Amino acid sequence: MIIFLDLDGTLTNTTHPYFKKMKDGIDTTDVSLIRKYVFPGALNFIKEQISKNNKIYIVSDSHPRYVEPISKQIFNLPFLSLADKPNDKKTRNFINSNPELSTAFQNKDNFIFVGDSWLDVVLGRLLNIRTVLTKFYKTYVKEIRDGIGDDWKPMKEGPTYYAKDFQEVSNIIANPLKNLLALEAVFQGVESSKAVKFKFQKHSTGFTAFRCLARQEDGECDKYARADQYFQIDNPNRSIDFLEKLALSVSNYLQKVEAQDNFQWDYLSYVSDKKTTTPPQKMEQIFKLITSNISKVKLFHWDLNVEGSLRHQPNYKARREFIAKYLSTDSSYDLNNKNIIVIDDQFTSSATAYEIATQLRSRGAKNILFVALFYLILPLSNKICPNCGKKMQIKINRKKGNKFYSCTPPKYRGEGCGNIINIYNEH
Repeated sequence: MIIFLDLDGTLTNTTHPYFKKMKDGIDTTDVSLIRKYVFPGALNFIKEQISKNNKIYIVSDSHPRYVEPISKQIFNLPFLSLADKPNDKKTRNFINSNPELSTAFQNKDNFIFVGDSWLDVVLGRLLNIRTVLTKFYKTYVKEIRDGIGDDWKPMKEGPTYYAKDFQEVSNIIANPLKNLLALEAVFQGVESSKAVKFKFQKHSTGFTAFRCLARQEDGECDKYARADQYFQIDNPNRSIDFLEKLALSVSNYLQKVEAQDNFQWDYLSYVSDKKTTTPPQKMEQIFKLITSNISKVKLFHWDLNVEGSLRHQPNYKARREFIAKYLSTDSSYDLNNKNIIVIDDQFTSSATAYEIATQLRSRGAKNILFVALFYLILPLSNKICPNCGKKMQIKINRKKGNKFYSCTPPKYRGEGCGNIINIYNEH
């Protein structure tokens, strides 16, 4: 395994502006001071990984006058400085200039990138390797360029894994498939109860939490994010095996949720389908296959006279208004002081989740857990169109599931020439 480690915020707690002049190479790096800011477990982690014959490289944006003494004197590791994240050019050159790295890079599963910001996640995605988003420190001030203090952006960039300490990073490296998100793990033939912790809002009487079980990638990413599988949900010819996989991932996650003994869940429901949904009753089929000890009920109903489509609403406000107008909560159930879990296929703009949570709280619901099978991560591509020089986007054929680069023309809200390049071997 080749492990790329970010430096500041990942190995050392040096994100404070105090260290900026050292990072920029202006002030002399005080190694004895930096040594005091090494995160607990970092040195043991490095020692453990090296003992397992894993190779570690520090990949940092900081100046070599800062990175070199720290890498050599504290961690005794090879390094790349001035990496220019999230641009992948320098890191690719670094890989290609090292015969061992270059050979290993033929199989992207040989690599993993560990870092604390969206820059690290994006760089890993552009390299098509797995990423671990760490959170080893508390932030009090947001730093826009590096994304320090902004939890939302790195989450939307779609890291493969999340870790709160080096022990979790070690577990991920030792058991990469079993630490995938619940639905992504199922597609690999293993079981996991992992979920992305999107939102947690505390209320006077309880909480509302949003969780996601897989990434639907839009562009470059590691191979475990599954846009092809997401689009199968809308495929009229989807197999029962596919539906069972979706349901199994939810069941695996709910098993962990139900094991928590601080309170009991009263109802398990799902976002029902409109009469015009294709294929019909797509979520109901999945819901029936989910295994759970929680009472399964149908709490939500679309108006039979619903007009239009949620996905064609122009913005978040319009989506909320659309859902509020046409989707209602069944009045025959007493929801006062109840704990409710809701399953949906995708978390995109969050309009559905927020509107449903609002309706449930207005009926007196105490704790609400909204679980989406997929969430759409931010678009990302480094492909340039050979015809016009514009940046191409990765698209997917919804029926066949194959990907292609598109120089999207104005007809489809792009600025390109319409050139298409099929992707035959993206990893």
